[in-house]
Amino acid sequence: MEQVMMLPRPVPAPEERFAAVHAACHNTVFRYLARRIIPAHLAEDLTGEVFVIVWEKVLGGAQPETAYVVAIARNLLRGAYRATAKASKLRSAFAHERMRPRVENPQVARALETMKEPARELLLLTYWDSFTTEEIAVILDSSPGAVRVRLHRARKAFATALASDSALQFSTGEAARP
Repeated sequence: MEQVMMLPRPVPAPEERFAAVHAACHNTVFRYLARRIIPAHLAEDLTGEVFVIVWEKVLGGAQPETAYVVAIARNLLRGAYRATAKASKLRSAFAHERMRPRVENPQVARALETMKEPARELLLLTYWDSFTTEEIAVILDSSPGAVRVRLHRARKAFATALASDSALQFSTGEAARP
């Protein structure tokens, strides 16, 4: 019987691995940042910074998944706002407002505004950014079970806030206006 010699597969070069991660994640990362930062060129700059870090990770042998790359973006965004806060309290307040996504429906916007930041972010990651529970767990450095519980509580808080806003509008007659 003749033996077939198996050659080991060549390991892709770091450039190829980075290109694959970049192609898989770039649009998601940019959209995540663009929804939270104004003007758009700042989101482009921050996206570039994210992929500098991803390049370093790839050189170290990693093959980061999308959720991990978004977690890097989230951390850079938080760091950028912390730096802004140190520069000026006025700029910090202004930047915090810019971090929030624009919501077209005024009732939804008011309901989100009344929620605590962690619950609001969890809802936005789920519904605005369409991440799965497992991906959110990576982004928030938590377990999927904890994310599911927190998401359940956030949904209840949102429903309560939306219902109280609707009741307030109904009692003041706002809802009847076109």
